[in-house]
Amino acid sequence: MAVASLAGNMPASSQDSTAEISDLERRRDEITVELGQLDAELGVLDDNLERIDNEIDVREAAIELVADELERAVNARRGPEHTRLTIALVGFTAGDPRSNALLDEVRVPEGDDEPSRRRELYEAVIEDARRQLEMSDEQLRVLAAKMTDVRSTLETAQTEQAAVETILSETGSQRAKLAIELDETERRIALLLSLQGKVLLTGEVTFDVVNRPVLAIKIDNVVAARPQAGINDADMIFVEEVEGGLTRLAAIFHSETPNEVGPVRSMRTGDFDLLAQFNSPLFATSGGNRGSREALRNSTLVDIGAATHGALFYRTGRSAPHNLFTNPANLWSVGSGEDYETGSPSPVLRFRESGDPIPGDPRPANGVTIAYGHTTVEYAWNGSGWARSQDNSPTVDTAGVRASPATVIVHFTTYVSSAADAESPEAITLGQGQAWIFTDGQVVPAVWRRNELLDVFEYVDNSGNFITVLPGQSWIEMPRRESATVN
Repeated sequence: MAVASLAGNMPASSQDSTAEISDLERRRDEITVELGQLDAELGVLDDNLERIDNEIDVREAAIELVADELERAVNARRGPEHTRLTIALVGFTAGDPRSNALLDEVRVPEGDDEPSRRRELYEAVIEDARRQLEMSDEQLRVLAAKMTDVRSTLETAQTEQAAVETILSETGSQRAKLAIELDETERRIALLLSLQGKVLLTGEVTFDVVNRPVLAIKIDNVVAARPQAGINDADMIFVEEVEGGLTRLAAIFHSETPNEVGPVRSMRTGDFDLLAQFNSPLFATSGGNRGSREALRNSTLVDIGAATHGALFYRTGRSAPHNLFTNPANLWSVGSGEDYETGSPSPVLRFRESGDPIPGDPRPANGVTIAYGHTTVEYAWNGSGWARSQDNSPTVDTAGVRASPATVIVHFTTYVSSAADAESPEAITLGQGQAWIFTDGQVVPAVWRRNELLDVFEYVDNSGNFITVLPGQSWIEMPRRESATVN
């Protein structure tokens, strides 16, 4: 695998960077395994080479010993051979073996001059010399064969040594290349990790710098309005009760920019306190009654709704009033200008890594059922998220993708009548109350608390410790007390 240059361009998107890190980490692990295997092979090769070197030393020593034996055998052969030559020369020149000096050395005692005795001695010396020569020749033949065998084994060992050294060199070169690739891979991973950040409202890893205000869009949630556009791209979604036991969504966008969101519907007076925690967010709605519009002007929310910025919204072929949609990129483009006083949000939830323990008193949960009056919502754990249904129908977006947030919070809420419309319920979002946190197939009893408008919701256990959740989208359902059941 070719590792991207550390000085090269960064991937075009957070998703690309995350995928690259995953690929690099997988390759790093592969290289680590391969290096381990090569190190084991190199260890075996080193052991074999050491064994062969020792064998070569032994064989070279053996050759020297055989050479010494040959030298001694050759020297030993010179004695009887010299004897034979001397006798032959004397006999040839003098014609009388009695004049042989050698015979003088082995002659019989003084006075023994019998010719026959001298002849016997002469022949005995000749025979002994011949026998010694034959023995020497046989020894030389044995030693020569031994030398041939030892040299053959030496050549075999040297051939094996050369082959092992070649393999050792190739394996070492392969390991060196892998070590370089591992170093480059680890440096690339370190560079990308150094550029990582976390999405404020979802806790997910990102490489995209998000420097813009929250965009809160009110979305219709009745049967005629579904499926909605953009709901799976929101960082958080609050589900509020409205008239007649129905619900409406307040979708919070910050990290993602969907092409389309809607149907956009009207505001409620409870929105202003609820959304103030996002530090002067852009607020997009289809409008509202006089009392709601007045409350909006007095709130910290920045109005970028259809009533004041109609050109940023459009109608589709759906039946009214469920046909008003918008493009968030256009809203941010206008709302982020100098004429609008917006701020950056603070994190609402606390996040943990997968596998970390869940604080509080978690217990297994298959899901939850929530009743709003004329609307019933269910969530079911699917192993990676909480699959949402409403009125026995799966909640999907316009692309057909089911809403399955990583976290569901049942935020039990007290409602009062709105000052702008006595028939409209207004959520009380300051103070504290009971909550259930659904995370990673578990439910954790919690307390929600919030003292000031600019404070974010805090979710803690009975000991005051923050409940942490896994990164990802969260849906905050806001039903009345005693209106939900854990499944």
